[in-house]
Amino acid sequence: MVKHRRVTGRPAEGFPPPRGRTRWDFSAVADGHVYLLRKGEDFDVEVESLAVAARRWAREHDYTLATRSEFDEDDPQRPKVALYVRFDRPA
Repeated sequence: MVKHRRVTGRPAEGFPPPRGRTRWDFSAVADGHVYLLRKGEDFDVEVESLAVAARRWAREHDYTLATRSEFDEDDPQRPKVALYVRFDRPA
């Protein structure tokens, strides 16, 4: 016998407003050059979290973004320790 789960809720006037912009400001490194951002020196979150924030910032500010991760080669698990970024304005 299949057990059904009932979902309840209440009517809403609409969706809430969109969340504000990302808390990260990449404008200082958005000049078309490649920058190396190191975890623990330049930022304090996971490398992938910063990459997601960079993609969001680029999208919100009409930039294209290229990224590459740097790994700790001395650690057998090879965690990500840095992020290369290049923000460009589309031609």
